[in-house]
Amino acid sequence: MFARYKEQEHVQALEQLLDGRGELEKFERSQLGSLCPDTAEEAKTLVPSLEGKISDDDLQELLDEMMRLRNFVQ
Repeated sequence: MFARYKEQEHVQALEQLLDGRGELEKFERSQLGSLCPDTAEEAKTLVPSLEGKISDDDLQELLDEMMRLRNFVQ
């Protein structure tokens, strides 16, 4: 389970969001969900394997959606 999402349905919503990104490995998706970086640059620093797999714009869009979900569930 992702540490910042306490309820099972919130974890499932996050998993569904991340699973929609087929270009990312399971490890990368779990790291993004656990670390909750704010920017694409921060995400690529924390998870270097993201470099070259996803554009900064797409990654930022994903992170923004994760943040909206995180803010919704708190």
